[in-house]
Amino acid sequence: MPKILDSIKKILVDELGVDETAVIPSASFIDDLNMDPDDLAEFFTTIEDNFSTQGNKLEIPDDDSDNIVTVQNLVDYLLEAGIDD
Repeated sequence: MPKILDSIKKILVDELGVDETAVIPSASFIDDLNMDPDDLAEFFTTIEDNFSTQGNKLEIPDDDSDNIVTVQNLVDYLLEAGIDD
């Protein structure tokens, strides 16, 4: 899990300006990281781009993204989607 978590943290900090110390597995994207729906949409698009490979394009459907509310939820989702850690 550290590799996926580190990648998520880097995206949140570098691209969305989230405080690095706030990015912990239990952090809620909305409540703890102060992201709004537009930030989340941009973030999930960036996650899809960063974790897609030539042989495995990652897509996070809206129904799934609605259930991804914490950093750990996203880590678990990526692992279930076959992303190597």
